[in-house]
Order: sequence, then C-alpha cells, then structure tokens
Amino acid sequence: MTHQFYYLIILLTLASGLITNMPLHAQEAPGLKKTPVRVIFDTDMQSDVDDVGAMAVLHALADRGEIEILGTMVSVTYLWSVPCVDAINHFYGRPDLPLGTVKGKGVLRSSSYARQIAQEFPHDMETDNAPDAIGLYRKILAAQPDKSVVILTVGYLTNLAGLLDSGPDQWSNLKGRDLVQQKVKNWVCMGGIFPKGLETNLRYDAPSSAKAINEWPTPIIFTGWEIGKDLMTGHTLKEKFPPTNLVRRAYELYLGPNKTQRESWDQSAVLLAARGLGDYWDVATGGSLHVLPDGSNEWRLTPVKDHSYVIKKMNPLEVAAVIEELMTQPPRWSKR
Repeated sequence: MTHQFYYLIILLTLASGLITNMPLHAQEAPGLKKTPVRVIFDTDMQSDVDDVGAMAVLHALADRGEIEILGTMVSVTYLWSVPCVDAINHFYGRPDLPLGTVKGKGVLRSSSYARQIAQEFPHDMETDNAPDAIGLYRKILAAQPDKSVVILTVGYLTNLAGLLDSGPDQWSNLKGRDLVQQKVKNWVCMGGIFPKGLETNLRYDAPSSAKAINEWPTPIIFTGWEIGKDLMTGHTLKEKFPPTNLVRRAYELYLGPNKTQRESWDQSAVLLAARGLGDYWDVATGGSLHVLPDGSNEWRLTPVKDHSYVIKKMNPLEVAAVIEELMTQPPRWSKR
C-alpha cells in the first residue's frame, strides 16, 4: 500500500468530523507537576440544583490542586442567586473569590433552594453590592497570561455576549472580543442537545446564546443535555454528611423527601474543564453549532469552526461515580 493511500485515509478520517481522544488540554511531560487549570465559572444558580453539585465538584478539584478558581459569575437576576453562590464559596473556605453578576436585563426564574441556602449559611455578598460580571471578567482576564484561561459556563450566556460587546476600560485597552482572543484558551459550555434540540441554557436568552457562540474567537467544546442525563448523582450525600452540610441541604430542598439523586449536566462540564476528555468521553468536530431564534440548536457541517461536542465513551455509571466522589468530598477545612 502506498504512502499516498495512507495519507488519503487520514484526510478522509479528519474530514468525517469525528475525532476521538482529542485532548482538551495540552499533555504535561512525564514527571512534571501538572499546572492547575485556570477557570472562570459562570452559573445560573436558581432553577436546578446541579449548579450546587457543580460548585461542589469545582471546589473539590481546586482542593486537589487540579484547578485554580479565578472567579465565579452569576448569569441570572434572581435576588438570591448571588448570596447562594457566595455561601457556597464560604462553605468551601474561599470567601474572597471574586463574584460578579449580570446587571440590567437578564433571565429571572424561581428557585426551590437558593434563598434557604443563603439564609441558613454564612455569606457576605448580596446581589445589590455584587460587581457587574462583565467588568469583573475583564479585570480577571487582563491579569492572566495569554491563552491561559478556561471559561466554564453552566447557565445562560448573557454575560459572555456582554463581554464580547464590551469596550476598553481601566483594566485593558482591548475590546471584549480581542481580550477574549488574547487571554482565553477555550470555553467549555454546558448547553445544547446534539445533534439538535431545545435545551434550557441556550433557550432562555436565545439572542445572547446565538451571539456568544457565533462570535466567540477561541475553541468551544459543548457538553450537551444528552451527556448529563445519564449521570445520576447525589445519592450518598445523606449517608456521608449531616443535615448541616450545604450540598446535602440544597439537594434535599430541591428533590424533596422521595428522591435522592439528580442528573449531572453541570458537573460533567466541570469535570471536562478540569481533566479534559480523558477516558470519560470522545468528541465530535468538523462543523459548528447554530442557535435558532427560538433558542433551539443544530449542529451543522458548514461552516466549520473551532467547535466540538462531547460524545459518550465510558460507561455513564463509572463517570457518575467519579462525579459523586468529587461532589461528596468534604471541604478542605472539614474532617467530614
């Protein structure tokens, strides 16, 4: 068989758009300590409790030295979302983490747990005194090395659309898109259904979803609804922790007395941002995500952009077990 034929096979494989085991992060040389992934976390902490689970995983990975949390952002206008996020940061021993929120028009939905968590657990930031997320994004990004930051969204894309439209300020003389291009390594987005569908995170602020995804200047990797739906977690919270544990309390408030677990849409995105595809998932490329006016999404083969989406590889029960272990890891200050 000729070398030309081998090259043709490789080219056809790449053109098919399905590439497995593509690393999300550059591999570290053997024997060298892995550099923590620099993450800005953006959540819609209100309607679903998997945001709490995601923050538990986020802090557990930070405690293990796998990530560095640069900031936490809120993408909704619900009054209790900011204090709830702040309470979680306090609970995990990081009370001074930068915390910003969407200002002005944004998505507002109800929550079965955010108010109670904010009222029952210590925090010192309220929505009124939280800084504008767009300005905070710019401040954090400007201070980081080029191509070093992973943006991790598990909610609406209101803040990212605003960031792209932002202008020069005291932190940087670059416009928003240029600042992102300079400082961001990639964006991990929990959003969409693949190859097409209607999913909450892209639906409720469809214009921002379309703008952010269409205009984003760095690679985007999506964890779709179909990834998290089979990852059931939370069932060991009650046996591992007392009722005073924040994560257990949030899950009990959300699930009620007859359920013990919930899908792990947001947690899967945190795991992906920290550890890459690993043995957990494969990835599809060779196209781009398109958001329609109603917020539904389609994966289209053209135009080809630096977009990709996760596809299943490891048994979901095994991935769920990894998430469960991280989600129920006690805070670093606690023995339980």
